[in-house]
Amino acid sequence: MTLLGLAIAVHLLAVVWWIGGLAFVTLVFLPALSADCADDPHALLSAIERRFAPQARIAILLSGLSGGYLLWALGAWPRLTMLHFWWVDAMMGYWLLFFVMLFIVEPSGLLQRSLLVNRNPARAWQRFHRLHAVLLGLGVVIIAAAAAGSHGF
Repeated sequence: MTLLGLAIAVHLLAVVWWIGGLAFVTLVFLPALSADCADDPHALLSAIERRFAPQARIAILLSGLSGGYLLWALGAWPRLTMLHFWWVDAMMGYWLLFFVMLFIVEPSGLLQRSLLVNRNPARAWQRFHRLHAVLLGLGVVIIAAAAAGSHGF
């Protein structure tokens, strides 16, 4: 296997792990919390987050490093200025958003505090779930566009 092939494999696996985790949280875990399937949803969210956040951070780092390497190895930096390759910019923006969320916002506790201090906890959970749904939807669109775009569509 070439270094380029390894970078592609790492990139794909990291994105699958990251977006797969986002899909699980959005489509399974958060709905279960909002359906009162837990005695203490905040404690359960924290327990799951402690286990998944390090995995998501590793996936984010691996996808960023492998994506950067792929841009360099393929000489693809000029694609960032071409409208036809909008999905490359979208991937980078999406990655940057998650990098900031997972390495700055989440460790600072801003997201948790916004949930805990809200006057209407049910509404806070709805917004939290809606945010995850929007992020998942964006991720699916970007992945589909990248798959299509990298194959000539």
